[in-house]
Amino acid sequence: MQAMKRTTQIFFCLFALACCLSAAEPTASVKTAVTNAQKEWTAAVLKGDRSTLDKLLAPDLSYTHSSAKTQTKEEFIHDATAGGTTYKSIDFENTKLRQYGDTVVITHAAVITTVQTGVSHLYITEVWVLQGGHWQMASRQATKLP
Repeated sequence: MQAMKRTTQIFFCLFALACCLSAAEPTASVKTAVTNAQKEWTAAVLKGDRSTLDKLLAPDLSYTHSSAKTQTKEEFIHDATAGGTTYKSIDFENTKLRQYGDTVVITHAAVITTVQTGVSHLYITEVWVLQGGHWQMASRQATKLP
């Protein structure tokens, strides 16, 4: 009985927190800043630019590919810059941004082409956080589209 009461209390606390953190349309300046950071990330991945990726990725990044392979910041940067994964193109469509305080969630469909796997049609969720005055990707999850 005590465990059920505790579970109910936790549920209501989480529900109250979720209500306070409802999504909002990002302000124009936030939308521009996050979109620009995301474009910088895309260019850096295509060029294999280690220093730009280091700046744009949060230290505790969780980067999950559509294969379910999950990488840390250093693992992703190593693969993207040392030839583990050679990106040929990255194109996004139907991009949506939602802001939760200093966090922006981006969702979009993507067509990503790599030397290793060819063309992949994906649905991607990215979490960008404002840290140290600039936006960094903290999490990314990709799912293969049918």
